[in-house]
Amino acid sequence: MAEGAVMEVRAVLALLEPVFREMLHADELRSTRFHLTPADDPWGHALQPDDLVETNNAVVWWRIAGERGVSGGLWLDDGPEMMARLVQSALQEFIAESRFGWGQFRGPHNLP
Repeated sequence: MAEGAVMEVRAVLALLEPVFREMLHADELRSTRFHLTPADDPWGHALQPDDLVETNNAVVWWRIAGERGVSGGLWLDDGPEMMARLVQSALQEFIAESRFGWGQFRGPHNLP
């Protein structure tokens, strides 16, 4: 993807599902909910599947094992793999600081 890349919310969510599957244990995954919101929405209102996402105008909110976290702005300009890896990095930080995964490193295996 190039500068100014745009993706539908449903496509971004489909790319991120493997990230959550790779990083979470089965019981954590069952409790997980995640969605995209506008980056400037402090309440985390979900974008619709056919809404368009541009670089840095959306974030991923998640709730895992009762704890809530958020990624930084989604960066699409470097392609979908890099976007997924940046979310994975934010998720790793969240896991390591959470009650359920305190101090754990959970590296990706075969992310897209």
